[in-house]
Amino acid sequence: MKLWSANVLATIAAISLLLAVTSGQPKAKPNNGKKRLRENVARRDKNTANSKKANVKKAPAAAGSQLNKKATAPALEGCEEIFLPMCKGLVPYTHTKLPNQFNHSTQLEVYRHMEHLWAYMDHSCSRNLRLVACSLYLPKCQGKQPPLGPCKATCVRAKKKCAQPLKDYMALDWDKKFDCTTLPNKRCLKAVKDEECIDEYPTCASNSNIKVCTGLSISQGALPNMFGQCKVDEINMETSQFEKLIATNCHSGLKFLLCGVYSPFCVRNAATDIPFTFPCKEICEEVRKSCEPHYRKLYHQLPWPNKLQCHRYPSAASSDTTCVMPTDPMTF
Repeated sequence: MKLWSANVLATIAAISLLLAVTSGQPKAKPNNGKKRLRENVARRDKNTANSKKANVKKAPAAAGSQLNKKATAPALEGCEEIFLPMCKGLVPYTHTKLPNQFNHSTQLEVYRHMEHLWAYMDHSCSRNLRLVACSLYLPKCQGKQPPLGPCKATCVRAKKKCAQPLKDYMALDWDKKFDCTTLPNKRCLKAVKDEECIDEYPTCASNSNIKVCTGLSISQGALPNMFGQCKVDEINMETSQFEKLIATNCHSGLKFLLCGVYSPFCVRNAATDIPFTFPCKEICEEVRKSCEPHYRKLYHQLPWPNKLQCHRYPSAASSDTTCVMPTDPMTF
């Protein structure tokens, strides 16, 4: 019995020793030298593993950066940023390449040929009207590749929506201005999505969402405006180009003029049933006299904007029409 117990105990001891060895728990305590060696090896292996992980994570980013550089660098070669106010920020690209197909070599030269189209481009019939006009004269730059103009389908789409309204309201012959048949079907600018005006005729509403109108005593404006613009985001984009001019403080009435031009003031007057009116010709002339030199200096020697030509607006001395000055009392 005692012998059997001794054998059992010996077997248990042997099994315990085997488990201790296979589980990494040595029976004898290792000396400090071996322990430090194992710790150093483990630390080195851990650092190596972390370094490999870091390299694996960084590699795609570096490769992506190189790909982005390869993709974007050629696109800017030979390009120039668009600064003409009828196109800047209002078409789905920012840079052009000159000379264009009409052999215009500068944007100032392009402006002289496009200025008469500005009023047409603002018409709310289709956003593709502006895209066609701008990309014909200021094609999208593609770096070393040929610049892109409008697609034939883009022109046809704009024509369907705009040819008749522009003929009725502005006596524009579409085919004489924009010959869609000569435009390409590939490697060109596709049509953009159209957004129609909610109201066909000018309707008064708060002008607080038009940035150039903030801080003025007149809180109501009418849209569509005299140019056919009804989208606040497009008006804000276009008027944002005047921010540098406003910052010069060239005239205290500049914001008043801009606000009344882009969103005519809703001011009721006993002399007329029309619920909105414009800034007077007199304030326009004052602003132009003070601000035009600054405008030319800030905006690449461009002439005073066509939309701010003062002959468009009624005179304060006229008995047939009404207008408002910054000092007039405002009521709605």
